[in-house]
Amino acid sequence: MDKRLSIIQRILNGDIFSAKRVSKHYLLFALIGVYIFISILMGFISEVQYVRIGALKKELKEARNEELTISSELVNSTRQSAIAKQLKENGSELREANKPIIVIK
Repeated sequence: MDKRLSIIQRILNGDIFSAKRVSKHYLLFALIGVYIFISILMGFISEVQYVRIGALKKELKEARNEELTISSELVNSTRQSAIAKQLKENGSELREANKPIIVIK
């Protein structure tokens, strides 16, 4: 128990960093620290990108729904019956043909 207590005291006092075994590996500890920092930073960056991807997917879904709505309105407004109704409302002289279309070969 005293040995564990003395190790904890050396760590808290900073005496462990003055030992020869540890002082030889300062560069290794610095490299490990840099790798830890980079991995945490990459985690934050990927989280931001994941949130952005979710927002873009939502925007894409809304754009698709809007496109479907516009295309269905266009299809409904260009039907022959809708055009004939608009012509009647505008008082146009155009009427539907009573004779069938003649195809010239």
